[in-house]
Amino acid sequence: MKRIATLTLLLAAIGAAHAQQLTAEQAKRYSYGEVLKYVGAAGQETVDPWDPLSDPLAKGASFTPDYIVDHAAKADGVRVFNTVQQAVTRAVADSAAAPAKRLYLLLKPGVYRELVYIPASAAPITMYGEGKDAAATKITAKLDASTTGAQYTALHGAQFAKAAPDAQAMYDTIKDRAQIGTFGTATVWARNNGFQARNLTFENGYNKDIGNARAEALPNVNNVHHQALALQVDAADKAQFENIRLIGFQDTLYLKSPQIGSTSRSFFNNSYIEGDVDFIFGDSTAYFYKTEIKSLGDRGLSYVAAPDTHVKSKYGFVFDQVRFTHDGSANALGGTFHLMRQWFHSSRCTPYAAVAADGYKCTYGPENGYKAPTGTVARVSLEAVGKMVVLNSRIGAHINKKNPWSDWNKKGALSFRPAQFSSDDYWNNLTQAGIDPVKDLGYTTRPSPADVFVGEFNNTND
Repeated sequence: MKRIATLTLLLAAIGAAHAQQLTAEQAKRYSYGEVLKYVGAAGQETVDPWDPLSDPLAKGASFTPDYIVDHAAKADGVRVFNTVQQAVTRAVADSAAAPAKRLYLLLKPGVYRELVYIPASAAPITMYGEGKDAAATKITAKLDASTTGAQYTALHGAQFAKAAPDAQAMYDTIKDRAQIGTFGTATVWARNNGFQARNLTFENGYNKDIGNARAEALPNVNNVHHQALALQVDAADKAQFENIRLIGFQDTLYLKSPQIGSTSRSFFNNSYIEGDVDFIFGDSTAYFYKTEIKSLGDRGLSYVAAPDTHVKSKYGFVFDQVRFTHDGSANALGGTFHLMRQWFHSSRCTPYAAVAADGYKCTYGPENGYKAPTGTVARVSLEAVGKMVVLNSRIGAHINKKNPWSDWNKKGALSFRPAQFSSDDYWNNLTQAGIDPVKDLGYTTRPSPADVFVGEFNNTND
């Protein structure tokens, strides 16, 4: 019996070497209409059909703006504004009278150097540019995770002094931190259900003037890498993006669910997203359609996505008819970049492999913690498995063809976790780590057939 059990685990490990190649029937379950109709508690999602491609935003409709943002115009504080945040403040105030009425905010071409925080209390907002393309109208700032609260306040405190109270509250959650951290860096922070953006660029300009490489010569002497978000979609359901450009390096786009173990939905169509490390990440459901995803080669290693989807969530990130491109740099042309690594969110130690510390041990516990040589890993991290499917897409030569899906860091690191392509991998890894899925986590039975965590269908390679 022991020999059979060992063989079963060995075969499971061999089978887990690559993402599942979906059948045509399985691929149908990843159409945008199917993926985007589920929302809510993981494993108990409700059906709420959503068809963003039928929305006027995707059809190129012209809108009559409620507000116009033009930094060169004479502002009246009612309809015409010089900054985007001023217009959002007015929109929040006007939302009180008609909370369900969509409000349209037109940005005239130009560069808007500010942060834009759209609170949940606003009526659904459509923000759009009228330039000839998305590059003509840009919102940009330059914050990174190491920025201090004092620096953040000095740079942006004045713009929130007269902002809507709920936008001020978003600002207040960041201003007193010693360092603002990853989630304080977003140039555009949207918490608004039904938020839409079209024909705009959102940029985090951190290191964009000098590049994101480390070097001992100009212009990169002592250059440091930090997380720097261009867009944070925070618990906003039915967030829709049409012909937008997201510009950054590490952590360009963050997609966050309302709470752990639930999900919200975002849709990106005919857009462009660039970055180098984990530049599309988070735990919500997101569909990327007919979009270009460009990996920048400033650094020697790159990961497109870092989902931390809850194990019970029906879907994570889906890429359909997407072009995964690169910048032609020497690093990119090495063909060693990756499509994904599954974010081992909040973990402080790994139960999946040994670490070079005498007496090292990492066991299941009520919270994440590590004090050498022992620590605990919590349920919240174990269940942040990360799900991603790529179909009908073109994958550039920068992606490692033998290993497009990476582990989360290397064996020997405290944060290591092996890539998990299905629920079978998940169960096997837990068991081998001494964590009982039934006794410790309260699961009933192993899913059969196995749930797909990482899948591919009908893709082509350059």
